[in-house]
Amino acid sequence: MVEEIKSREHFEKIRKTNKDFLVVIFYTNKSDSSLKALDVLNDLAKENQDMPVYAVNASNVRDIHPLFDVNSVPTVLILRDGKVANRIHGAQSKDYYQIMLSGTPVKAKAGGKQKKQTQPRVIVYTSPHCPWCNREKTYLMKNRIPFREIDVSKDQSAADRLVRKSGQLGTPQTEINGKIVVGFDKEKLDELLGIK
Repeated sequence: MVEEIKSREHFEKIRKTNKDFLVVIFYTNKSDSSLKALDVLNDLAKENQDMPVYAVNASNVRDIHPLFDVNSVPTVLILRDGKVANRIHGAQSKDYYQIMLSGTPVKAKAGGKQKKQTQPRVIVYTSPHCPWCNREKTYLMKNRIPFREIDVSKDQSAADRLVRKSGQLGTPQTEINGKIVVGFDKEKLDELLGIK
């Protein structure tokens, strides 16, 4: 079940307790799409009780969403190590949220026992107005590959790391378990991700 965050102090406690990973949905009761997204995340939280999912009603608690530049609802933030690793705008399907969250400590039942899913570590470096970035993200989602997106135009340190790794700044670039793919190179992505 998604727990409601009552205040900024409450949020800071939750953030300290869940330093490694935290999911937060920003919503309002006046937005139908917000309530739809909240219902979907409630279902996911019930199925994955180890996953820390919290909700902020932006109409009632007004001092958290500005910390993350959230200016529309619903917005779902995936925080890793206290930083925004991914941002999902609008109400999405359960499958979509599962794909975006599948690189997280979500557990899957196998033969009645709980075991952690193992997924390749995929980071897609993007920039605004990059049509190939959008094509690559759509391709990964279509193939149910979870990924973390980093906008290099907003994160200079990530841009610098990327240039050191690949020698290039153009986007998209994809890091798969430490290996870099420059551009939307479908064949290389398929090979590294085992897509048939």
